[in-house]
Amino acid sequence: MKKLLNILVATSAVMALTACGGGGSNGDYNGGGGGGSTGPESLYAVDVSNLDQGFIIYGSNRAGESVTLKYCGRNYEYASGSGYWYGHFNINGDRINMFDDTPTGGSYRIDTGNYTLEVGVEYFIDFQNDEILVDQITEDLYCN
Repeated sequence: MKKLLNILVATSAVMALTACGGGGSNGDYNGGGGGGSTGPESLYAVDVSNLDQGFIIYGSNRAGESVTLKYCGRNYEYASGSGYWYGHFNINGDRINMFDDTPTGGSYRIDTGNYTLEVGVEYFIDFQNDEILVDQITEDLYCN
C-alpha cells in the first residue's frame, strides 16, 4: 500500500510539473495566445507612409552584419555593423529619404518600389553602399 501511495504521489508531481512548464521563447511577438501581450507586434510589412508612427526594421546586409532601421515621428536611427547614424526623414512616394544629423552629415535613401517594407525583401540603401535584407518588422512601443 505504501509503495502504491509513493507511485501516485510521484506521478502527481510529474504531471503537475509538466503542466506548469512554460516552454522557451519562440520569437512570437504577437503574444502566442491568451492573456494579452505587452511585447511589440511583429508585422510582415509596413507601408512607408506609416513609418512616423514608430517601427523598427531588423535585418542584415550582404557582409553578414546586423542592420537596424528605427523610425519614430520624423526621426530615424540607422545601425549597420559598427556604424551608427541618426537624423530626420521624409517620404516621397515609395522612397524613404534620410538626412544624416551626425557630424559627418549627408543623406541617403531607400526606394521600396511598392510603398512598403516587407520581411524577406532586400532593399538598397543608396549613397551608403549598404543594404538590408529584412528579417523582422516590429512596432516601436516607445515611440511617442
